[in-house]
This record gives sequence, C-alpha cells and structure tokens, in this order.
Amino acid sequence: MKNDSEQADKLIFFQLLGICCEKIAVKVGKEDISEWKNSDYEMLSRQLFNQTKVRLSPETLKRVFGKLKTSTRYYPQAATRDALVQFLGYRDWYEFELMNSVQNEKAPLSEKIDIPVADVVPPVSVTPPKRTYTSYKYSLLIVLILLSASVLYFFVFNHQNAGQVKLVCVNPEGIMPHSAIFKLKGNKTDTPSDLVVDFGDGKKRKSIGTDQIVNHYYEHPGRFFPKLYHENTILDTTIVYLKSNGWTIQTHAIADTAWFQQIKLKNTDPNNVFTASAAEVAAAGIDTNKTFLVSFLNIKPTDISADNLQMTAYMKTSLPRKGVRCSQADIVIYGERDIHYIDIIKPECAVWAGFKFSENLKDGETTDLRSLGHDLTSGANIILNIANKKVKLLINNQLVFQTHYNKPIGKVMGIKIMFTGIGQFKNFQLKDLKTGSTL
Repeated sequence: MKNDSEQADKLIFFQLLGICCEKIAVKVGKEDISEWKNSDYEMLSRQLFNQTKVRLSPETLKRVFGKLKTSTRYYPQAATRDALVQFLGYRDWYEFELMNSVQNEKAPLSEKIDIPVADVVPPVSVTPPKRTYTSYKYSLLIVLILLSASVLYFFVFNHQNAGQVKLVCVNPEGIMPHSAIFKLKGNKTDTPSDLVVDFGDGKKRKSIGTDQIVNHYYEHPGRFFPKLYHENTILDTTIVYLKSNGWTIQTHAIADTAWFQQIKLKNTDPNNVFTASAAEVAAAGIDTNKTFLVSFLNIKPTDISADNLQMTAYMKTSLPRKGVRCSQADIVIYGERDIHYIDIIKPECAVWAGFKFSENLKDGETTDLRSLGHDLTSGANIILNIANKKVKLLINNQLVFQTHYNKPIGKVMGIKIMFTGIGQFKNFQLKDLKTGSTL
C-alpha cells in the first residue's frame, strides 16, 4: 500500500541520516553524540561552514542530531542534507545514498502468509549419493566459470554500452547569467537509466533521460566541466564557458550560495587597486554582518599556457570583522581542460586550506598544508609560478609552497581572485613564461 511504502521510505531515510550523524561524530572526534554540549554543536557549525561554505546553525544541527526534540522526527531540507554529507567528502545526499545503502525492516506480521497444514508435503527420505572430492572440484569450477562470465558480461557489455552515451550542451557559450540546455546523444536502446548530471558549479545534480532535456542556470562567469554519471561512474564530460566583459566583481553570502550579486567595477586598470567596499557589498543586498565572499573575475580566451605561466600581484585580505575570522584569498585559473586553484589562509585556519593543480587535489583536513597558512591582512607580494607543470608559490619573494602535476590543462581561459570579506589586489600581471604573452 502507498502509506506503507511511504513509511518504509522514511524509515530508510532516517536510518541513512543516523549513519550520516555517526560518521560526522567520528570525524570530529566525539563519537558519543549523547554527550554533546552546546559548544560541540557550535564547533560543528563552524567546521561545516569552513569546509562546505554552507552555514547550518547550531539549532538546526541539534534538530538533525536529535538534541532538540520535536513532535515529529525532524526531516532536514535538501540543502541541509547535501551540506552534511559534503562535510564527509560526498558530492551530495544522492551519492551518500548510493554508497551507504541500508535494508528496510522486515515485513510486518500482517503481511506474512500462513500455509495450511494440508498443503504441506511431507518430506521424502532419500539417501544422497556419495560425492567424491573430484566431483566437488568440478562443480566448484563450473560455478566459478559461470560467475566470471556473468561479471564479464555486466562490465564489458553494460558498461561498454553506458560509455557510448554522450552529454551535450546545446548552448555551451554565453555571458552570465546563462541558462544552459543539456541533452543526451547516443543509441537510445543502449543508454542506461538512472543518469545524473553534475553541472560543475556546486549546485545540486539533476536526473536526465534519453528523451529529456535539462536546463541549468549558471549565475557567474567561468569555465565549467559538467559530468554525466551512471552509478557513481563518470561516463562523459562537456564544457560550459561563460565569458565576462573584462574584469567584473561578484559577491555572495556563504549561507546563500544560490544568489550572486554584481558590483559595478570602478577601476579597469589592474595596476591600481581592485576592491569593493563594505558599503558597496551591502548596497548589492548582502548582509555584511555575516560571512560573504567577493570575487574579481576576468574570463576570456588567451594565448597564455596554463602549464607555463607566472601570476604576480600585491594582495591584501580582510581585517578581522563580524563573520570573517579566517581571512582568505583564493586564486583560480581556468584552463581549457581543467582548473588550477590555491587557497592562502591565516595560519591558525590552515585546516581549511586547499589546492588543485589539474589532477593533483589536496585539502588541509587530510594533508599538512601549513605552508599555505599566511596572514595577508597587512598585504604581501604574491607570485604563483607554474613551469613545465611544476608549481611554486612565493610570498614576499620567499618560497613557501611547491608541488607538481601530470596532466596539462591547455591555454588560460580566465582567472578569478576571491576574498573572504573585504579584500584587495593591485599590480596584477599574468604572463606566459615562454612567449611573454599577457592577459
């Protein structure tokens, strides 16, 4: 019955939510949730925000973890569920469900079938023939061959067919904002079901079918790499490229990542100071008493190699203020095939640092990234040097960080400099180390 099915779905959901809470408790090092105090929920709220850029209040977390009792079991909204599992390293709740399947409760007694005594056939006593070791061995061999054939069929035939489907963006280029239309290309009979699209901008994934189009709204310039997934496997990747008209400024509150506001850029000479005042951010509709981000973007094709370049700038991060504790500056370089980014953050907040250079991705929670902990509130000269896929970061001419990667990402297709709170930069230059070409 429908009501029974709904109850079963809810039961499974709350089982998954319980697993999620237990995993979070293990991650923060306080496994006995029943012993949590208000300070523990406040600490978790800060950690969630710093990692996922989504703010969940301590009160919301108390309802999720069962600290605050309600008349009915609290059912968190989708954005809350996604933030919780992103804290654990999953992309969203959908992926968490796939990788943490649970079984439903046993069927209620009312659904069990009583077999009449008259229908029960008495067992016949038969003495089984003796089996030799050789017969057991051959039986086992046959079972293994059949099992291997089944596995081979599944992975070769099904996944080969799955790999033939392509994700196509009908209108992949434009300016912001942009409604991109996606559809599938391939043999309909070979296309698997349960396909989802990750749009590459941090928004929730959407399902897509063979005779269906999916529209997605992009709110800021950049080069995005939407991916088509089937059962947690990437089948195809496409590109959406939204250019800007020179340098542009956008701001948004971390608690509301779905709402970006543009600020009019007064200065177009990167040798002068690029900044946005608190008054300008507030005038754009952002609550400056809460944590907000300000991004400076210049998204356009260039002749600069993203694998042989040097970026220099004088950068200054926000002074301490409400909502800004870990003053941070992020540098993002968009390439033809992938992106580079690096976070520079106050030393005491190095756990929230991270970097990505092509396939080389690390975060401060699982890697010692104290080398990216630097206080830029008084300003500093920054040099990011990438030569033959070897990366060096210099602050005030001192080498503080280096790494490398293997997969080239092509030409530079744009750059973003982002600050937590009010930041500024000047004397910006991005040039190709071999040709001298500049942005």
